[in-house]
Amino acid sequence: MRSPLAAILLTIALSSCAISRPPAVVGMPKDDPDARLSAVWIGHATVLLRLGDQRVLTDPNLSGLLYIVPRDTPASVRANEIPFVHAVLISHMHFDHFDRPTLRSLSPNTAIFYPDGGQPYAGSLTQYRREALAPWQSTRVGKLTITAVPVQHFGGRYGFDAFWNHAYTGYVIEADGVKVFFGGDTGNAPELFREVGERFPGIDLALIPIAPYRGEKGNRVHANPAEALEIFRAVGARHMIPIHYEGYYGHWGGYDKPRRHLEEALAREGLEDRVFALRPGERWLLRGERPVVTRELRRKPKETGVAGR
Repeated sequence: MRSPLAAILLTIALSSCAISRPPAVVGMPKDDPDARLSAVWIGHATVLLRLGDQRVLTDPNLSGLLYIVPRDTPASVRANEIPFVHAVLISHMHFDHFDRPTLRSLSPNTAIFYPDGGQPYAGSLTQYRREALAPWQSTRVGKLTITAVPVQHFGGRYGFDAFWNHAYTGYVIEADGVKVFFGGDTGNAPELFREVGERFPGIDLALIPIAPYRGEKGNRVHANPAEALEIFRAVGARHMIPIHYEGYYGHWGGYDKPRRHLEEALAREGLEDRVFALRPGERWLLRGERPVVTRELRRKPKETGVAGR
């Protein structure tokens, strides 16, 4: 029996060619230190978060080719443009989420967290603190509290190992009175996400994947835009940034389709002021109660990803 990952990769390899669309912003956009929450969508599932003065990077992938699959939109920044991050969150060990070259470019003082069961794949990491988290397990780094939460996906790394490896997770990140839900890669599982919302009321921002999918429907392991909005409502978040689209899989599901379907769903449900479909490289800022999106580049980088604190 063919594994889910192998089937997806084979389909993509047979049907895809490079689309190669540039990110909207190349380089790190200017931050606002007065904003209590910031999110830069670097591309795919990679988001640079700032909660107060604490930085978190999700599923860092600055690489291009994924195994045999081309990247449709490159990452918006290079490794040396990323400021020091206190924590990296790995949702699962698939190549597009657990990218070793990117991880090795980050500071050894950055703490790496990944789902329990991912230990066989994490041995080559160079960071001093590498920690696996089981569902509902919490840990602290700096001012951050990080909790692994259940999602619905599949594990492994090479396709065949998904039969016995079930390492995948989402996270809730808390610091300075701010809460962020990171869904990683997931299908829609209402009972799981309602429990996340019950355990973590008052989530300020949800990062939720909206692709890949074929036709109009999602599937068990990948939510489509309408299902992503169901997840958004289930966790009870105030705002949402969609992720996991326009990076890879463009010809498999349609490069422009996820954004278009999301915009249609937002118009139907009147959620345009709560869900922000960023372009790769844009920064979302929460100043008071009203979020803003900016593309303004900072003039001169002051920190690099290889510096520690």
